[in-house]
Parts: sequence; C-alpha cells; structure tokens
Amino acid sequence: MLKAIPYFPRVFIHSVMLTFIIFLFGAHSRSFADNNTLPDFTTVVDQVGDSVVNIITIKREGTKLIPDELRDDIENTPLMGVLREMFGSQLDEKLSGKTPGLGSGSVVSKDGYIITNLHVVEGTDEIYVRLHDSREYVAKIIGKDTGTDLALIKIEADDLTPLVYAPEENIKVGQWVLAIGSPYGFEHTVTAGIISATGRSLGAERYVPFIQTDVAINPGNSGGGLFNLKGELVGINSQIISESGGYAGLSFAVPSQVIRSVIEQLKTTGTVARGWMGLAFQDLNRDLATSFGIKKVQGALISKVITGSPAEIAGLKLGDVIIKFNGNEVKKATDLPPMVGLIPIDTSVDMIVIRNSKEMQLSLKIKTYQQQVIQANYSEMIIPQQDLKKSISQGILVRNLEDYEKRSLEMNQKGVIVVRVTDQEWAEAGIRSGDVILSLNHQNVEDTDRFYNLLIKSDAKIIPVLVTRPGEIQRFIPVKRR
Repeated sequence: MLKAIPYFPRVFIHSVMLTFIIFLFGAHSRSFADNNTLPDFTTVVDQVGDSVVNIITIKREGTKLIPDELRDDIENTPLMGVLREMFGSQLDEKLSGKTPGLGSGSVVSKDGYIITNLHVVEGTDEIYVRLHDSREYVAKIIGKDTGTDLALIKIEADDLTPLVYAPEENIKVGQWVLAIGSPYGFEHTVTAGIISATGRSLGAERYVPFIQTDVAINPGNSGGGLFNLKGELVGINSQIISESGGYAGLSFAVPSQVIRSVIEQLKTTGTVARGWMGLAFQDLNRDLATSFGIKKVQGALISKVITGSPAEIAGLKLGDVIIKFNGNEVKKATDLPPMVGLIPIDTSVDMIVIRNSKEMQLSLKIKTYQQQVIQANYSEMIIPQQDLKKSISQGILVRNLEDYEKRSLEMNQKGVIVVRVTDQEWAEAGIRSGDVILSLNHQNVEDTDRFYNLLIKSDAKIIPVLVTRPGEIQRFIPVKRR
C-alpha cells in the first residue's frame, strides 16, 4: 500500500527553496569577505619607512632681486611692502637668488647610496637629504642616467636601512602596492593602489618598461619607493600623466630590475652603457602586414640596418619583423628597447624574425649604444620635364638627391626626395615634401627613373614606401593605391 504524501502548495515549496539559496549565498559571501579583507599597510610602512628620504635642492639663479648692500635700507619702506604683495611666500627666494626644490629618494645601501629621479637633482647647486628621524646630510651626485631619468646620490652615513628589491616575476597586474614620498613637501606621505599595467612605454625614457599604477602620486613623490605588501621595492615613482599637474589616476614607476642594473653601473662608472643593435624599427599596422605578407599584426618591423652594426653582422635585413627577443615575445616596437637595454654589453642573444613570410632564428651580440644625429637642409632644384609629366599621373613629384644632401643624411644608399605631393592617396598616407624615399614595394630606388618605373608597373593595392626624414629614423609607410 502506497504511503500518502501530503500536498504542499507550490508557493510554499518555492519559498523554502529561496530561503535555502539565500542561506547558501550569505554563507559564501561571509566566507569570501573573511578571506579577502582589505590589506593593512601599517606593517609595510613600519618596515620600509626609514628607507625613504626627503630630498631638498637649491638652485642659485645668479641675480638677486635686491643687492645685499641695499636690502637694509629698504627693509622697512613701502617698497618692501609692495614686493611682499607681488611675490608673497616667494619673496625670500627672490631676495636670496636661490630656488628650492623638493623630491624623494630611496635608500639602496647601508653606507649612504640613495636612488632618486634625475629630474629631482639635475641642474641644482646644493642637495640635502633629510632622513625619517630628521637627521640631515649634504649629498653629492655619484652618477646619472638620462635614459631612465635616474640618479645615484650619496651621503656620509653608515647606518641606513637599504631596501630589498622585488623579484621581477613577482610583479603582477592587480597587486596591491603603496608609495611613500614627499608630495608638495609633505614628508613621508603614504598612498596606496594597485598595479594597473606593466611594460608601458612613455616615449622619452624608451629603455624603461614602466609600471603603471593608480596610486596617488604628485610633485615631490618623484624618487620615492613603490612597495608590495612584503615591503619589497617594486619600483621608483617617476612620472604622472595629468592635465592639471597633479594626480589624475595615471602614475608610472621605473621597475626594480631596471633600477638594479642602473645602480650597479652608476656606482662604478657614473654613467650607463646601454645595449645597442644598430637598427631602426617601427610598429606594424594592418596595411604594412598585408604588404609584407604577414598574417599577424605583431612585432617590430626593421626599417634600417646600420652598416657594420651588430644587426648587420647578425644577418638582420631591412623588412625583417622581430617577433621574439631573448625568449621574450615582441608584441610592438616599443617592447624592444627595454629588452635590449637590460642585456649586458657583449652578450649574445637569440631572436626570431619573420622574413619573406617565414620564421627564422638569428643570434646577435649586443654592443655599446651609439647615437646618430641626422640633420639636413632641403631645397627645390630644377626638375626635368619628363618627371613633371609623370608626377601628374602618379600624384607625386620627386627629384634626385644631390651629393651634399646624401652626406648630410649620412646615407650610403641612393634615393629620391619628395618635392610635392599632388594626389590624396600619398597625402593621406603621410608622405610629405622633404621626405627621402629609399625603396618602393621592396625595391631600392636609385633615381627618379627607377622610382616612376616601379610605380607605374606596380599593381599592388598597398605599396610599402621606405622613407627617411631629417632628424628622424627611417620607416615604412603604406600607401593605398586607388
């Protein structure tokens, strides 16, 4: 005989189920909250606070507002009152002829070595360091590196607490970090946030893969440390991006692996010898990738190989695309300089490049960086009549380079100079008057005849044009033909 089961209204069953779900969710939420509480930074501050210092600089302007011999005579006159209204708190600076500056520094050795930003101390006449315990010291510059905006200074002390560097592999996006510094002169200010991104390029310091954070950084924070929850030095706070000049949510720090490399060289030589390959490169875009037969828009496209350079010796060629360097993936051109800059001089590294749509591996020995300065003056010459006619149909007027122009550009190869752009397709691509065209559709351009013949015969919808300009590195520009 079957046992009778009481009938429960459907509404009652739904109510019981809802109560059970809420109970489970509440229990899970409490468990999540218990295991994911916001961090307490007090331990880290106690651990590293003594290792962050305040830096005061003095710059002598040379000319005093009022000569010393006249100052006593006007001290209690209406003129002094007018000056105080004009200059306010800056009057004492104007009278003394000295301009103070503020910044921060991070202790890297027990015996007085301190790392800071170069822009904090460069061009100053006096540098003072104030420790957390209020002791003050005169500091001197040991070395400086414009490539990373870092400077190493030293004070006569032997009881400092050096910072511990965070391992590169432990620096990850999303981690909590805190900054200690002296924004606007407020010493040992602590702010916190997370790592927003790594490997950022800001252009000026092209050898630095910056760490981006949302930590509040303001003028005066420069040179102060950025720390993880273990108290390890993640980086040195260096720059912000802001329209107002104050914090706007975009803060950038030089990472610890760069700092260590720079400090070692600044201690011994006062300068930094940086790795060099001897080539110019640029980002790929979809049009360039198509014109080179490359499916993936990724890597650094080589636009110039300097004669006799490590790159030429290694077998790198114009038009190669570097996709991997020393085991690291190269996603964009700006990824490459920081990778090269961290390699010790005379070290061989392997790289993978794409050439003619195929991958190949090459080995290159890094040498000392050599900077090339390119300057040139251009002027229109007499243009042959046949070239004027061709320019009408092709939308661009070029002429042959003169010998003095080749010398001023330090050019070993031939090329043609753009006199005028008359067609929209060239203008939209970015080709302009004064550009020197070295190759067209992967073919060298020796003179105007070669240029126009290649252009007329080409049926490619996208033509890669290799261009160089005064003061700039040469690069490929894709021109879409209509």
